[in-house]
Amino acid sequence: MRLANTYKLAALLTLLVFSLALRVDPILGQKSPSTADLASLVNPMIGTGGDPNDGINLFPGAVRPFGMVQLSPDTEDHGSGYHYIQKYIKGFSLTHMSGGGCATEGDVFFTPTTGPIMTKVSDYQTPYSHNSETAVPGFYHVQLLQWAIEAKLSATERTGVAQFTYPAGKAANILVPISHTLNSTESAVVRVVGDRRIEGFVENHAFCNRKPTYKVHFVMLFDRPFSTFGTWNRDQDNLGETLAGKRMADQTDRQQSVGAYASWAATEQKQTITVKIGISYVDIAGAEQNLRAETADKDFAAIRSEAERAWNRELCTIEVSGGTAKRRRIFYTALYHSLLMPSLFEDADGRYLGFDGKTRSVETGRHVYANFSGWDIYRSEIPLLAMIEPARMQDMAQSVVLMYQQGGWIDRWPQMNVYTNDMVGSPLSIALATTWLDGLHGFDIETAWEGMLKDATEAPPPGRPYVGQEGIESINKIHYVPAKKLDYDSVAKTLEYSLAYASLHHLAAALGKDRDAKLMYDRALYYRNLFDPGEKFFRQRNADGIWVPDFNPAQDGHGFVEGTGWHYLSFAPADLAWLVKAMGKETFNARMTEFFDYPFPGWYGQYYDPNNETDLQAPFVFNFSGQPWKSQKVVRRVLNENYLDDPDGVPGNDDCGAMSSWAVLTMMGIYSVDPPSLAYELVSPVFSKVIIHLQPPYTGKTFTITTSANPDATSYIQQVSLDGRGQSRNWIPFNKIAEGGTLQFTLGAHPNTHWGAAPQDAPPSLSDTP
Repeated sequence: MRLANTYKLAALLTLLVFSLALRVDPILGQKSPSTADLASLVNPMIGTGGDPNDGINLFPGAVRPFGMVQLSPDTEDHGSGYHYIQKYIKGFSLTHMSGGGCATEGDVFFTPTTGPIMTKVSDYQTPYSHNSETAVPGFYHVQLLQWAIEAKLSATERTGVAQFTYPAGKAANILVPISHTLNSTESAVVRVVGDRRIEGFVENHAFCNRKPTYKVHFVMLFDRPFSTFGTWNRDQDNLGETLAGKRMADQTDRQQSVGAYASWAATEQKQTITVKIGISYVDIAGAEQNLRAETADKDFAAIRSEAERAWNRELCTIEVSGGTAKRRRIFYTALYHSLLMPSLFEDADGRYLGFDGKTRSVETGRHVYANFSGWDIYRSEIPLLAMIEPARMQDMAQSVVLMYQQGGWIDRWPQMNVYTNDMVGSPLSIALATTWLDGLHGFDIETAWEGMLKDATEAPPPGRPYVGQEGIESINKIHYVPAKKLDYDSVAKTLEYSLAYASLHHLAAALGKDRDAKLMYDRALYYRNLFDPGEKFFRQRNADGIWVPDFNPAQDGHGFVEGTGWHYLSFAPADLAWLVKAMGKETFNARMTEFFDYPFPGWYGQYYDPNNETDLQAPFVFNFSGQPWKSQKVVRRVLNENYLDDPDGVPGNDDCGAMSSWAVLTMMGIYSVDPPSLAYELVSPVFSKVIIHLQPPYTGKTFTITTSANPDATSYIQQVSLDGRGQSRNWIPFNKIAEGGTLQFTLGAHPNTHWGAAPQDAPPSLSDTP
């Protein structure tokens, strides 16, 4: 989702401190990277910068690959969690969304203090310094300056562990202000059980304060008995009463602050308190079982070591060499961010909460995933995960099928087990089609097809928590969404629906559903109904066929979502051949060249927006219009200017891995503007060698990409060979990757205007279908 430009000046001012703070781990000392230690190349602080008012950020805390828990510091009371330029840490919480763009999660909040108990955030927040902060995969460390407390965090898949070292001579406290979240708390309960345990739940709203809510149950286990404990329940603006020895507090009003505390008497020497925290979206028993299954008999060091090994296993699916050290750090950080979401959702005992609100159990050997940023990730992260994480991707696909079976519909952006109906289109239909067509058949495709076809042709029953394809009645009747039906996003919806229909056409053909394939093919062409042959732009149209007057392609909104007519100029990813022809190749290339002639990265009504998914496919469209060298130039510019080794190093919101996955693919030299077409467009890699380690069911062992010397300074493709045979096509089919082999690029400093430029060299389009 697009938000305003980040504070570049602030980022520049903090860059020097940032660099110094992250190069050396004060706990471990410096380590030299190796193939087996790719986690040491990851810089979790990349993407944590930006304007706090924009919501642009990623979290730097401890998490396992696709983990349920993201234990991270919060530097704000409402928002996304952490911003590099904010000066205070409020505390730590166990759930965070990776660059979602608005207020969300921050559940199970807690923080250490010393001295008297203080329950207002303004009293217990603490300054910190980036000079005493460390973030590496699976581990976070910081000094809390107000309290002179050293904090260390790590995580398993479903639990977090925090270790706090308190100064000598000070009473040690841990506060659990459980009603504090980053969004909008609906209810909360906290209980002190015995002398080592605090438990309860917090009920929070779905992101951006949407109406649906979810509950996170938790159990905290401490490694030593409390000296004293208590709870509080007060109005947020007043101190109220803190009750020593009281074991329970519950929130009965959204304006109340509810929490518990545990304290340990001062000691002559420093004392260290370790707390292990399990969460569950099912119940307290699930949280307790997760703790038992994942942390029993393990100390902090063992948990941290396991987290590091888990990240190295995941990151080793792709090995890169050559290029610059900075490029490798950016690449592996982008890969790290691509492996954070969707999130594991079932407990260690296999139970999870379904979309019908019922407690269910996952099949043995399978996993359920939640939090699908559909509108964003179908473009980049889904094809990447299908390529390098086939087992997980099949479980993710089946998780979408379960959503349909339990809840009745496939959502665009489901969070936890609730429908948010966020954004537009039918992106998870595209994701399912991509998964199956890539050869990953380990999910219930017949049930999936039933849900996808229903979404593509029917309106949901009234009174349900999902909305389906808004404007579907108009789509079925006049074959586009008219302006007066949905003024804000009628064009964007028509284009996104058409893209989903194209993916269903490919899938139906592969499944032998010929009648459905023909139906979806016809519907996939509906996008043409909003292409104005006079203006040569997509634009709003009324139900009577009359174009909405006073069209300004640089104006935000007016039928478009988070963009303008310029941003949607090339949004026909499944049928770019038709669009180039309809616009005229010369006009198309001239307009797209103008589109990329922006002075510096940012949001412009008439120029490319590198900060958002709206035009994520646009840099590659020259591969379809006979000028592929321009795609090579544009992609390199975006990588050079927008993907950096600093807090502002991810453009806009990462949107749960979408932007980072774009970087991973393009830095390897491949990208698919339409993943269900199985065509991957070629651009110039930034590394001398890339090895993708393939896993079953793919038949190949590795797919290797090589380039000539000094790829960072040579951004133009001179020639390409696939498995030793030269080719002029500027794309390769996915099966060539899945079967294993070698793709070799010869690069140069100047464009080769002949390679890949012939009409027969362009990737396939829907119009090519007989």
